[in-house]
Amino acid sequence: MFTLTGCDKSGFQQLPMTGMDNTGEPSLSVAADGAVFLTYLREGDGGAELNFRELSESGWSEPKIVTRGDNLLVNWADFPSVIKSHGDKLIAQWMVRQNGPGYAYDVYIASSTDRGDTWSQPQRLHSDTSATEHGFVSLYSDDRGAGAFWLDGRRYGSKDSGDKGMELRHKRLVDNGEAQEEVVDRLVCDCCQTDVVSNTGSPIVVYRDRSEEEIRDIKIARLSEGEWAQTSVGSDGWEITGCPVNGPAIDQEGSVIAVAWFTAVPTNKVRVAFSFNGGTSFDSPLVVMTENPIGRVDLELSANGQAYVSWLAKGRGEFLYREVNPDGRMSTPTKVASMATHRNAGFPRMVSTGDRLIFAWTDTSDEVPVVRSATKRADMSR
Repeated sequence: MFTLTGCDKSGFQQLPMTGMDNTGEPSLSVAADGAVFLTYLREGDGGAELNFRELSESGWSEPKIVTRGDNLLVNWADFPSVIKSHGDKLIAQWMVRQNGPGYAYDVYIASSTDRGDTWSQPQRLHSDTSATEHGFVSLYSDDRGAGAFWLDGRRYGSKDSGDKGMELRHKRLVDNGEAQEEVVDRLVCDCCQTDVVSNTGSPIVVYRDRSEEEIRDIKIARLSEGEWAQTSVGSDGWEITGCPVNGPAIDQEGSVIAVAWFTAVPTNKVRVAFSFNGGTSFDSPLVVMTENPIGRVDLELSANGQAYVSWLAKGRGEFLYREVNPDGRMSTPTKVASMATHRNAGFPRMVSTGDRLIFAWTDTSDEVPVVRSATKRADMSR
């Protein structure tokens, strides 16, 4: 995709960017044509702005501003994103704090048809205006256009004291804004990231579920005969009364789907499970890492179904990844970068395009945080 220059001995090529002081919350996306986009928030002058860049042969483009304001939510775990849909249309999502006390915020979306030079008037994604949380969005593009999944807290604003809990909702994104919202799952973990694939048929969303008994395991959901059907990915039996803020990741190649996630049962570990029938069922999970992981996972599948799983580790503080074969064979973990594990460091991200892995993370080693990026060749065809 681009010319390799300046690789270190480990094979990583740094992708330098200027003007990155006080940046964080990176997110990466890859379009069907291989285009790669990076979004991040930059704070300053009492507010924040959402920036995005596109990768080319010469590296990252200069940043373009999607939106700015003093009410943009800057949250270490809930971050904006940009995807490419049909006809070079870009779609962005971000969070805006509501006025008043408390920690309520809404999701807004906008689109661009000129590669991000200008953006449409922002619109609230959801119909609900209650003083609750709405976020952890997963955007997707498919042959019908685009859509979004998000966590919706409107039931926390209910007058019925027994009707509380976060919902997972879905909506097609259409220009006239008249698409209906759908409840995918009525009770899910409050603040774990969601992820989505949309290669064939119904989009498939992965998320951390929540039972009435506070078991918070991983599920996927997809449309089946007009209803959202849930499938268990792996039954950890993780009983926890608060949200672990550690969402799963998903990728798909043909009928092969892989899901990676973090669990603390019985001890901290990163797991991955494969499905070879499009997500109808999953094989027994494989343990990817047990040596001090704190999760914050990401995942990419190669053309032949091997998974590249990334995570953040305690101890020395490292952003790591390794290749995992469905038969249990695994490569030695590869260090992408030293990285703090506190909340301000956020979530490291990873995507793939062609034979390249692209990484982004927040470096908090100096006085101000800086989003950094690198790439490494990987044999994505094996």
